[in-house]
Amino acid sequence: MNRTTLTKVSALKELLKFSLPIIIGQIGLMLIGTGDMIIAGRYSRECLAAIGLAISIANPIQISLLGLQFSISPLLAQKRGNGEKLDTYFWTVTLYSFFISLVSCVLTFLSFKIVPLLGYGVKMNTLIEEYLIITSFSSFGLCLYQGMKEFFQSFEKTLAANSIALVLALFNVGLNYLLVFGEFGMPELRESGLAWASLIVRGLMGSGLFFVAMKWWKSPLKIDWSFMRELWSLGLPISVSLFFEIMAFCSVTLFVGKFEEIQTAANNLALNIGSLAFMVPLSISAAVAVKVGHAYGEKNKKVIKIFSQLSLWTSFVFTLLTGSIFYFVPDWILSLYTHDVLVLNWAKKLLFWVACFQLFDGAQVTIAGILRGLSVTRPAFISIFIGYWIIGIPLGYFLGFYTGLEAQGFWIGLAISLAVVALMLGVVLHRKFKELSFNLS
Repeated sequence: MNRTTLTKVSALKELLKFSLPIIIGQIGLMLIGTGDMIIAGRYSRECLAAIGLAISIANPIQISLLGLQFSISPLLAQKRGNGEKLDTYFWTVTLYSFFISLVSCVLTFLSFKIVPLLGYGVKMNTLIEEYLIITSFSSFGLCLYQGMKEFFQSFEKTLAANSIALVLALFNVGLNYLLVFGEFGMPELRESGLAWASLIVRGLMGSGLFFVAMKWWKSPLKIDWSFMRELWSLGLPISVSLFFEIMAFCSVTLFVGKFEEIQTAANNLALNIGSLAFMVPLSISAAVAVKVGHAYGEKNKKVIKIFSQLSLWTSFVFTLLTGSIFYFVPDWILSLYTHDVLVLNWAKKLLFWVACFQLFDGAQVTIAGILRGLSVTRPAFISIFIGYWIIGIPLGYFLGFYTGLEAQGFWIGLAISLAVVALMLGVVLHRKFKELSFNLS
């Protein structure tokens, strides 16, 4: 397409065409966690609470380290915009992904050591520790998948990676059921079956996508250390930002775990539903990072602005829709997870606050994607740290433990955090646009 004559209509078609497979894939990845929650909820309230707490410990490590890989596609897209060939970077991306997976595995494995310090009781601690030890080894499959996905994404090829994620997410639900309940001759692993299923599925995801990328196996077997340093430099602030953001949500789960099992289970449901809805603006963010990165490499300010505006409007429309659904029909959504009346009543209260922050959540992640395409990542880290850890979490702690709001207090704090982050990143983006000095085409 002639980029100098790009219209908003054609740009929207491009953005949606690029985003849709990413959305499907991200939902597929999230459905792996959702499948865990659904099967855990069917097994027991205790299992649902334990798995939620275990994920709250593992996710800040595993997902924040994936942030180091989020720099791959926008940086390669910039190089493609400059006219460079990307094939020579394949093995560098592969080795970079392996280094990250090794760190992720070790840190997740060692995290079981902190569980006894959290004071959830001997039985609950045992379930959490077992899940963490087993799932730590899934880091290798997860990071290999993410590295290959980012490499494909830099070419704006998304179908293979995201189809694999969706298919294996569905397979994960069935495998969870078989391993937890021991059906059809499978061993009855109970709670640990969820961890074994995740390990198997993530391994299949990584190896499957690496096999799809076999045409690049014959690429020159050389490592571009300068590019790896470039990936690290851009990816580190993304990783730190993700850590503080994910840790904020996970710390809420850990704090809510101090109340009662019912609230812990309800909190896990609200978090899972909110995270599932978040996959769409997150996918739009990933797509616009590549689109903006490519245009930034071409030094085309007009295209940067068109894709930025359209991505924000698309996220706005979607989050307005999800917020309305969470507000008006929470019972229908929650009934898919559990029929425990006490858990449902608490989950409805929390889902109200999830509905309240949908617009802010979509805006902040989309703006972060635009900035990532412009190689601006440090302000996102600063905004998230201030929004969550200076304002939201302390406020939530006060409301939760000192006003009688309990779990609701923490979710009010999260809603305010997201509003602050979205506002601060909006200011950063506005200033960055003013600084773009190259021509409009």
